[in-house]
Amino acid sequence: MKKFTRMLTIMSIVAISPAFAQDIEDVVVTSSILGTKSQIENPIHVIDEETLNKSGSHSIGESIDNLLGVSNTDFGSIVGQPVIRGLSGARVKVLENGLVNRDVSGIGADHPIDIDLNNIQQVEIVRGPSSLLYSNGALGGIVNVVDNTITQEDFSEQEIKLGFEHNSVNDGDVHNISFSDNIEGFNMSLAYKHQNFNNFEIPDEAVIHEPGHTEEEKDHLENSDAKIAAYKTGVSIVEDWGYFGVSFKNIENVYGILFHGEHEEEEGGGGEEEHEEERIESSTDSDTTNIKGAYKIASDYINQIDYFYSDTDYELVELHIGGEHNGEKTTFLNDAQELGAILDLSNDALTQKVVIRSMEEDTSILGEEAFMENVESEETSFGYYLSREFSNFDLDFGIRRDEVNRKSKVGSTAYDKDFDSTSYVLGFGFDLSSTTDLSLSISSVERAPSSVEMFMNGEHAAVQRNERGNPNMQAEEAQNIDLGLSFDNDVIYGSINFYQNEVDNYIYRKDSGVKGTGEMKLEIANFVQKDAELDGYEIQVGTDLDFLNGNLGVTIGRDSVNGTFTDGSNIPRMVPARDIYTLSYTEDNLSVDVDLTEVNAQPDFGSDGDSFTAGFELLELSISRSFPVEGVEDFKVVLFANNLLDEIARNHSSTVKNEVPLPGKNLGIGFRVTL
Repeated sequence: MKKFTRMLTIMSIVAISPAFAQDIEDVVVTSSILGTKSQIENPIHVIDEETLNKSGSHSIGESIDNLLGVSNTDFGSIVGQPVIRGLSGARVKVLENGLVNRDVSGIGADHPIDIDLNNIQQVEIVRGPSSLLYSNGALGGIVNVVDNTITQEDFSEQEIKLGFEHNSVNDGDVHNISFSDNIEGFNMSLAYKHQNFNNFEIPDEAVIHEPGHTEEEKDHLENSDAKIAAYKTGVSIVEDWGYFGVSFKNIENVYGILFHGEHEEEEGGGGEEEHEEERIESSTDSDTTNIKGAYKIASDYINQIDYFYSDTDYELVELHIGGEHNGEKTTFLNDAQELGAILDLSNDALTQKVVIRSMEEDTSILGEEAFMENVESEETSFGYYLSREFSNFDLDFGIRRDEVNRKSKVGSTAYDKDFDSTSYVLGFGFDLSSTTDLSLSISSVERAPSSVEMFMNGEHAAVQRNERGNPNMQAEEAQNIDLGLSFDNDVIYGSINFYQNEVDNYIYRKDSGVKGTGEMKLEIANFVQKDAELDGYEIQVGTDLDFLNGNLGVTIGRDSVNGTFTDGSNIPRMVPARDIYTLSYTEDNLSVDVDLTEVNAQPDFGSDGDSFTAGFELLELSISRSFPVEGVEDFKVVLFANNLLDEIARNHSSTVKNEVPLPGKNLGIGFRVTL
């Protein structure tokens, strides 16, 4: 309550301050989630491709890690999963063009999110009513990656993009090419990326070894290499009646597993020698086919029907090369189909949309580390979204009904479990003045337990645990209140957000203190439930001013979240508070960006092998400039530096933060050509 009162006081001071009484223009973005231009409302982030790539190629988690309220949990630089306001995993859904990404990243912390960030338009981080249209169980929110593979507007001209990037920290290169054009009325698009990263360098003495386990200190992490080949192609036709398109995406990924639990058992007697000789390698191969379209009806009741179908065939193979377990492999398979439609019932007075979705998913684990039986999942969803503008406030409302069925077995016992849930979000936006807006949202969101949380039953070396699910799990129920204030004028702009999230039946993994009887004798960890509460805030202020021959922008931000159970103990691996400073200068064809992120220490750790994490500072620099070249629309050179101070840094939310720190100092260069 003290925090809530303090935040209200700050908001009141800002709201009545005469310094914020000047007129401003509304800032608008194109949000593909709603398909319309909408005023930016906190908390929402929309990042374009140029901003996303200003500091080189990263995983989806790393790419958005410096946004307020958004952080990253990693298993090395190739594997990064987004965390939104302390919530991660199945509570945050990653989408591509509004369709949920169907891979096996939720089964293992060492599994990457199967997303290609080449040739995209923007990335959207969304919470609130509109997110209910696109995914169930997204207590934290959704991350939507948007591209033009199936364009809804005709390409006006041919465009060819070429790109090259080199990174010093892993002696790695990235090549990409994309093409788009309208040929005989058909919009054709093609994009290809090849990425080759070697083992990445780390600062001196960055690795923290387990007690009694020593190893020669190195300036790099073994098995941190990665190769990615990704291509996507699409064709669409756009007419007065709407549009229709088909796309195909393939991603092949080969990367080393940086840390595996069985190595801790190989101590003495030549164990370390075996560890050095052994390589554990994962390779993924995914094929995704999407069909999307829209038919304009323009009747008295229905304006348009958007429809979609998605088919995903995903495979991840984990292979032991050399050492005692040479040739052993585990195969993770996921086959999913999703079908649905969105009906636009909007009129001049209000925006209305109805969504119907159906999904079937078959997940299998085969081989040496088959710690879960085959799981069959079915989901059916019905959603409704409404938005209306009144004279001095806006109203947004979303409601969703989900029916989820999961079938599997634990040992010889078969389970067939149904979860029926209803979620809603009610949001208000108030215009306090021409410069100041106040927003309030209240929500109740339910999430069915994931396949892993229910049916996991065996040794999982990547997280060094013998994990045991609970088929009788109850659904999580989150009650959230979100209060925000934003202001902008010719002098200063900023935002303040405060939120409180009470989650009944919060699911987490808890160590038992008992060793299992499996081959690796790993500690048994059970998925259990306990009521929890997360509360936090995000504050940002900034200004833009004329400087030299260009524009200088300065912003200062801070985000913080506290997560505890109702008994007062801490939620494991809760992200620490951060202070984020940005300096941006633009002049004609030149831009310079300096970002400093101060990550606080995290002394509030929970069970499940959680421990204290020291704070650190990450300094990033990006300089880009376009040069005139005859016959070329744009020729841009980008110089960038990551972790310029070569700090020892580790994400507190990572299950292998001690053994797998973040990469050291990286100097990079990129060339981007548009023809």
